Amino acid sequence: MKELLDTPPLPSHKPWYKRFGLGGAVTVLLAILKWKTILSFLQGIFFLFKFSKFGLTTVSMFAMIGVYAWFYGIWWAVGFVSLITVHEYGHMYAAKRQNIPVTAPVFIPFLGALIGIKEPPKDAATESIIAYGGPLFGFLAAGVVHTAAYVVQSTLLFSLAFTGYLLTLFNLIPASPLDGGRIASAVSPYIWFLGIPLIGFLIWFSFSPILVLVLLAAIHRAWEFWKHRNDSYYDIDPGFRLKIGIAYLALLLASGVLTYETHLIAEALRPRL
Repeated sequence: MKELLDTPPLPSHKPWYKRFGLGGAVTVLLAILKWKTILSFLQGIFFLFKFSKFGLTTVSMFAMIGVYAWFYGIWWAVGFVSLITVHEYGHMYAAKRQNIPVTAPVFIPFLGALIGIKEPPKDAATESIIAYGGPLFGFLAAGVVHTAAYVVQSTLLFSLAFTGYLLTLFNLIPASPLDGGRIASAVSPYIWFLGIPLIGFLIWFSFSPILVLVLLAAIHRAWEFWKHRNDSYYDIDPGFRLKIGIAYLALLLASGVLTYETHLIAEALRPRL
């Protein structure tokens, strides 16, 4: 997804095939065909910095700030990468609480950040807790920025708050590998079959090669689930299903409402720039 300095322009309503273009087609094709090469490159970079536990994290973080600063300015870049960092450390905190070892986050411009799980979760409930930690921390971080924006009446801070809420909202789409899909899997993986069409709608509404990759990954994960739908991995206590379901819907609703609110406020303040 794209995040802008102040507030994003209204998305184009032209069909995706008119907005796709040769550049978009080439991007998707290269991403699909070259993913192994990209992973090998990242592994090589990781090897170079393995002398420091947080070497790759630090380097990739500053690189990401530099990329976004080039387009949107240094302060927006710092704020945006900070929001992503809090999100990732939310996953790390939740994993630690579940005694699941993870790696420090790695930042990839225009894709976000990721952590590596060294041991697979024992069941979908554990996976959902780890997944929930990221959006929860990201939402709270956006709330802090939102409060500060009210105090100083800053368009920049309202823009960052909007971006933080929007990222949380997007990540909560119930389709794996997004966090929302991993959370929803503890309620019922069949919910993924609602989230996948939603991603397709977003691609139609505002085409993005990244969304295409997310859609392909979601379809693959759903197919793997269907082949192993009777696996005990998804046998979850009904009480936990209810609690995680309520927590998921509450965070989803709050993120949606505050995304809309901060967008309106940032738009109202925009002419003052």
